[in-house]
Amino acid sequence: MSGNNGNAPRRAEANRVLRSEPLRGETAYIYALKNRAKQHHCLAYGTFSVEMERVEELRREYSRRIQPITHVPLYVKAAGLAVEGTPEANAVLFRKLFGLRIVQFDGVDVNVPIRRRWEGRWITFIGTIRNAPAKTLAAIQDELAHLQRCGPQESPALARFLRFDHMSLWQARLAHWWMKWSPEFYVGNVGTCGITLADGEAHEYGFTVAPTTAVFGIGGVRREAVVRGEHIAIARMMKGCLMLDNFVLPGIKAARLLEDFKALLESGSFVEEELNVVASAKEEHTEMIAAV
Repeated sequence: MSGNNGNAPRRAEANRVLRSEPLRGETAYIYALKNRAKQHHCLAYGTFSVEMERVEELRREYSRRIQPITHVPLYVKAAGLAVEGTPEANAVLFRKLFGLRIVQFDGVDVNVPIRRRWEGRWITFIGTIRNAPAKTLAAIQDELAHLQRCGPQESPALARFLRFDHMSLWQARLAHWWMKWSPEFYVGNVGTCGITLADGEAHEYGFTVAPTTAVFGIGGVRREAVVRGEHIAIARMMKGCLMLDNFVLPGIKAARLLEDFKALLESGSFVEEELNVVASAKEEHTEMIAAV
């Protein structure tokens, strides 16, 4: 007797290829960047948690008294100050004709991912805050806002990103090959350290990959139970990770860098310093007017 009795399973249809595209533009550049990080650096990670209560209180005060700021300038300046305090982290591994070399830079420039709309699409490019430790939080906020709205003629970082649209994979590989050889080309295009950001409370640790010796991955901020002495309290906590190049930065130096970054944010000391400077300036101004 032949035929299907209706109970036998039907043969599943084979899946089909929806689209096949060569690596070009942004995807080619990112591929070459991640490949450079994997091949040329020894990537290591450390995780940390930061209690944000004090620095958020100071941020709100700063926003009232000086200028409204978001959390991002806090992370940028804290990263810059922490790297400045551990100058071995402000260095990058480069190739030379016979061997390798570690090049340390004078200033601390912090890379920041900028996400924005451009000509009807969302793009993400790297903006660089030059000499971040020396800048005020208001100045950093202004630079970030400028990167969110300016055109390519005003932003070399955006102009460079838009050139990726016409870049083939071999061109992207060539650019990153030169990044491994020329410190001047490297620091002329990107920063000496960086931060990455994960939006929303659901994100805890973002294990970033980047060909820079120190990159802080910033997770979401949310309320959690914390132990304070013999008591349990509820506090706003931020979790993150530190990616580092273990070829350049040994573990003991990386631990110091991480602790400094955490201490800066938990104490908010750098925010308080700016507030005190403004308060002193206002007091001097008042005294001058009274003297007149």
